[in-house]
Order: sequence, then C-alpha cells, then structure tokens
Amino acid sequence: MNFDRDGYVVIDLNLTDADVNGIVDDVQNILSLEEKTLQADHYQYNEWPRVFEGWKQSRNIAELCMHPKIIKSLEVLYGKKTFPFSTINFTGPSNQPLHSDVIHFHTVPERMMVGVWVALEDTSVENGTLQVVPGSHLWDLYDYEKLGLPHPDDIENGEKENYRLYEEFIENLVQVKGAETKPVAIKKGQAIIWEANLLHGGFATDTTKTRKVQAIHYFFEGCTKYYHPMFSRPSEGEYADKWCNEQNNIRTYLNG
Repeated sequence: MNFDRDGYVVIDLNLTDADVNGIVDDVQNILSLEEKTLQADHYQYNEWPRVFEGWKQSRNIAELCMHPKIIKSLEVLYGKKTFPFSTINFTGPSNQPLHSDVIHFHTVPERMMVGVWVALEDTSVENGTLQVVPGSHLWDLYDYEKLGLPHPDDIENGEKENYRLYEEFIENLVQVKGAETKPVAIKKGQAIIWEANLLHGGFATDTTKTRKVQAIHYFFEGCTKYYHPMFSRPSEGEYADKWCNEQNNIRTYLNG
C-alpha cells in the first residue's frame, strides 16, 4: 500500500476498549437528545442515522480527532501542521455512492485536506466498509462550476439536485476510465487515511448490521482559503469560506 500511488493508507491506532466504548456510548447519548445535528437528508441513503459534528457534544469524539498517531501520520505525509474541522459518526453502513471530498471541502492551494475513517468495530463488505478507487486521487478535480451546474441557491432543491447529478457524473467517469472499486476492510481501532480527491463511498451486503465508524476531516496549515466548493465560483473569485481556520478548529476547541 503506497499513499502517493494509491491515495490511501491504513494505520493502527491501538485504541483501547475504553476509548472505543466512550465514543460509541456518546453517540448513542447524542442520538437520544432533542438537540442534535444529523447528516443532511440529501446525504442519507438508508435509515441508519449519522451524527454530524458530534465533537461539539462529546469530548471523546473531539479527542479522537487529535489522536497522536493520526496527527503524526498526516504531518509526515504532507510535511505541514494539520488541524481537524469536521466529524461524522456512523451507526451503520452508509451505502453512499462514490464521491471525492473536494466537492465538499477544499483549499487554496488545492488538495490540502485529508479524510480519516476510524473503525470502532471490525468492518467488512458485509457491514459496509469503505470502498475506494485506488489511484483516482490523481484524476482531475471536479466541482459544480467545472461540471456546468448552477449555483445550488439558484435552483429549487439545489443542494440535492446538483449532488445527484454529480454522483451520476462520478459513476460514469469510473466506468469510462475502466477503474475498479476496492473494499478496504479494517479492524476495530484501525484507520484509513485518504487523499482529498480519492473517490470513495460505502456499500453493504447486509444493511441490518451495524458499522460504527468515526470519519474526521483535516485541513493543513498555510492555506489562503478553506472553502466549501459547492457554494463557490473560483473562476470568479467567489469563495464560500468554511467556519474554520488555523485559529478556530477542533484542536483550538480542545485547547480552550
């Protein structure tokens, strides 16, 4: 497995049962609350709820983002300091079609973002481990502007409509290139690190089984922009800034 060639790598975090159970219990507690944030409906492909930005309500979720081995691995791979800015806690398989994270988060200069997927139980094809297209991180970058799609705010139900068209484009792109999707099964306490543009998604042969995972996204320091591509028009110099920066992120939240 070679990060530069394949676009991803697996590392072992040596998490204890106490580490894992603390996060799993917190996710269940958050789900029982009236005040919680779940993933938007247009990113929901089955009945399993996803806790979005649970780090705001769980110290355990937040602290996993700063796990020393994750931070060291990212800084060795990129040679830059990093900071986490987003979490998604999955309770079951996502069945989400292939996509690249650069449609959701991006930077100037480009590609200064990575995703990390931490298994809180063993994952497999059966319960929906991460599927990747090895080497696809080297393909062109695509956003709504490049695909000729309108700004989501300019059309009815724009966020959902644009994203479905984007998903169809990616599916066709993979077919045209003759690329293959590879499941990356990992054990409880292991993590997958993937490059910003790597195509990935989820598919389970048994959607009744749980798949407890924490996904974390990281930016690297030194960028002039941290932005949301869906609502930006880079060719016109219009950027929808993300909420975070080097002075305001999950790391600074923990240190505060």
